[in-house]
Amino acid sequence: DLIEELAESNPTAAPFDGWRTPGGESPLTGRWKLLFTTGADATFRPSKDKGSATTYQEIDGEKGYFVNCVDFDAPDSKLRGFRVVVKGKALSDNEVQLYFRRVKLLRRSRWLKRLVIPLPPSWFLRALARRASRGKAQLSDRGAGFTMLYLDDDLRMHKTFDGQFFVQQRIP
Repeated sequence: DLIEELAESNPTAAPFDGWRTPGGESPLTGRWKLLFTTGADATFRPSKDKGSATTYQEIDGEKGYFVNCVDFDAPDSKLRGFRVVVKGKALSDNEVQLYFRRVKLLRRSRWLKRLVIPLPPSWFLRALARRASRGKAQLSDRGAGFTMLYLDDDLRMHKTFDGQFFVQQRIP
C-alpha cells in the first residue's frame, strides 16, 4: 500500500524518456541495489559453498539493458558470480517489456574465466516456469516486464506485469 501511495507523488513522469537513444541520458542509468521485493526468486540465502551473495543491477539506458549481477564472496568457490543480461524495450513512458538474453558465469579459473550461456526466447522460459510451478505461478499474459511506479535520483519502485513489487536504491 505504501508503494502505491508513494507512486502518486512520482517526480518522474516519463522514466523511459531517452531509453535506447544514442547519446540520450536515461534517468535509470546506473547501479541499483535491491531494498525490498515481493518476488521470492530475486533474493539469495547464504550457502556453504558460495558464501554470501552481493546482488545489484546495472542499467545502461543508452543501450537498453538491465544486467542483474550476483557476486559470491567465498574465495574457494569456483563460481565468482554471474550476470543475467536482459534487454528492455520501452512500451510507453512508464512501461518496459523484458527479454532475457544470456547468463554470464564468472569463474575463478586459469583457463575459462567467463562462460556465456544464451537463453531461449522469453515465451519459452515463461512456458517452462508455468509448467514447473504446476499452474501455481501467477504469470501475466503480457510476458516479462514492469511498470515504473516511482523514480527519483536515489530511489525507484516498479511493479512487474506478474504483480511483484521491487524497491531499489541507487548505489553511488
